[in-house]
Amino acid sequence: MNKFENEKRCQTYEVTDFQHNFEIDRPVTVAQQWGLHIHSTHYEVIVFIRGNVDFWIEGRRKKLEYGDIVIVNPREIHRTFHQDDSEYERILIHVSDSMLKDLSTAQTNLLSVFHKNKAHILHFSENDMNRFVHDHMQMRNLWKKKEYGADLLCSAWFQILLIQISQQMRMAEGSGEWESAAGFVGEALDYVNTHMTENISVRDIADALNVSQSYLSHAFKKSTGYGLWNYVISKRLVYAQKLLLEGISVTEACYESGFRDYAHFIKSFTKTFGCSPKQYGKEEPSSYMVKLYL
Repeated sequence: MNKFENEKRCQTYEVTDFQHNFEIDRPVTVAQQWGLHIHSTHYEVIVFIRGNVDFWIEGRRKKLEYGDIVIVNPREIHRTFHQDDSEYERILIHVSDSMLKDLSTAQTNLLSVFHKNKAHILHFSENDMNRFVHDHMQMRNLWKKKEYGADLLCSAWFQILLIQISQQMRMAEGSGEWESAAGFVGEALDYVNTHMTENISVRDIADALNVSQSYLSHAFKKSTGYGLWNYVISKRLVYAQKLLLEGISVTEACYESGFRDYAHFIKSFTKTFGCSPKQYGKEEPSSYMVKLYL
């Protein structure tokens, strides 16, 4: 992979954004991982190159292989697990609904393809991967230039990248998502997704699965790296965020997302999203990546 720059640094999202509604990161080596996080308004597309990495999305986990394409929808909780100190290299793209809509036509509706997508994991063949990498490098080279027309050419190459990805997504329509996590952990995740807005506790979840609370908590922590109750709170916060963006009042968002303590909701939301629910409902999110502190 000598065509890529090997650069050890903390993983950041400080990227040039000449369209204000998409971001694309350089194919760099990443030595540090993010924890659990979401993207409020953007899709995340990861084209995996190399490393010893598992990717986790909403309870589903897969070891990545060369050519894998990971599609993360807005507000889906996800993270990477680095299995060792080997270098992790990928091409990272963030794209918004507004960009997909602007690029779509009656014949080629990119927005519809992303909305219909059910498969979190796709795969490029070796030939497709070589073509994608070539096109990505063309875009990178143009990005650095400030000569007349370079920005338009760069935008055109970006469309090519999106078309290549969306073609894979269309072929995968109806194929279903990853298999759920196995055993009690998978059942717990399903239970949380179904009952998170109800007045539930970790004991309630354990009782529903007919296992001890301590055993379930330990198994969940071992599988995901996070506490079960903290995961419930995070799911509620993400849902409350969605409700606020839809125009629901702060009080309604609090109780409809499953919180029973209004003060706890305000405190947790503000810590997670960097502003109060009242401010969030009135303003566009200033950051498309939100780290969940569990």
